[in-house]
Amino acid sequence: MQHVVLVAPYFSDNMRHCLRCFVDLPDCRVGVLSQEPAENLPAELRPRIAAFARIGDPADHNNIVEGATTIRTQWGRIDRLEGYLEMLQVPIAEARDALAIDGMRAEVARNFRDKNRMKEVLRKANVPVARQALVHSAEDVRAFVQQVGYPLVLKPLAGFGARNTQRVTDEATLATAMNALLPSASNPAQAEEFVQGEEHTFEAVVIDGKVAWASSTAYVPSPLQVLENAWMQYALIMPREQHPPHVQKFAAVNQKALAALGVQHGLSHMEWFLRADGSPVVSEVGARPPGANIMPLLQAAHGADPWAAWARLMVHRTWRFPERRFAAGTIFLRAKGGGATVRSVDGIDAMKARLGPALVDMKLPRPGQPRSQHYEGDGWVLVHHPETKGAVAALRTVLDTVSVV
Repeated sequence: MQHVVLVAPYFSDNMRHCLRCFVDLPDCRVGVLSQEPAENLPAELRPRIAAFARIGDPADHNNIVEGATTIRTQWGRIDRLEGYLEMLQVPIAEARDALAIDGMRAEVARNFRDKNRMKEVLRKANVPVARQALVHSAEDVRAFVQQVGYPLVLKPLAGFGARNTQRVTDEATLATAMNALLPSASNPAQAEEFVQGEEHTFEAVVIDGKVAWASSTAYVPSPLQVLENAWMQYALIMPREQHPPHVQKFAAVNQKALAALGVQHGLSHMEWFLRADGSPVVSEVGARPPGANIMPLLQAAHGADPWAAWARLMVHRTWRFPERRFAAGTIFLRAKGGGATVRSVDGIDAMKARLGPALVDMKLPRPGQPRSQHYEGDGWVLVHHPETKGAVAALRTVLDTVSVV
């Protein structure tokens, strides 16, 4: 029997589903640490939660330690302390260190959370990465420009996804980026060489330090392009062939990078570029399940729940997932035309009629809701098809028929 504590600050739909996956595991006793009161636990799960402790802000690892100690006093031991939120990877690891619980250590977690540190580790391991520098001022950025030239990218040191990522092409855009990020001695940012090429992800399951399973998606267009062009709709494609040639070629780079960063067990999410000359460049790596609808894409392509597989991986150190049966794709619906709110959503019935069984799921924007500034937009549609070209055609159907303003 494994004694598992899950850090679940708030009970969003995704967090509730994650909880279900853990309590469904065989030979597993589950406890929960949350900022919410116990009465807010999902009603159907309360009888299956073996212990609960309400904690303060989990960004402070001492709060996690305090809550976990309360549960450990009841149980006698804790075997796993887990959570999937990106911003909690370091404090959860720090709590593991303090309580001597098996799992990713804080030093390894910092390799993933601190993007500048990550690039230094990868560069020392001869993993291809873009040139980068830690910057505290506009003068630091200008010094970096002397090395790599324009354009370059500025991003938060502890960011994830493309949130608040800025492309800098000249003095004017440098001023805009500095106002957005406000780098300082206490709040540095990361300056990075701008890499041009196809942008992909690489999801990898690691057991005992070795990659046991992998998958990849393609971003079309890149998140940064979407952020810079309000009219663009952002999509991901998961091909029917799980290991196409460019992915097979990149697999060794992924393994080398994860080994350098110190991963022993878990599901990782890597973003990487394939340049026109065929050379790869690693952009960022997360030691957590992927976002950007990749988990639902995996379910649509494989016919099984990747969250359940991830829970088993983290608790029992095994990976069970069926072969891929479909290509899958998702398109994020972004309201066009500016404005503070979504004004209209049209073409949904026509889209449903044209897609038929290719339509898997959707989350539609509602007129009146605040308009998102994020590249993932205001809603999404998810499709699958037995062939990659069919999934691509289904995404084009969504583009052709749905209008969000």
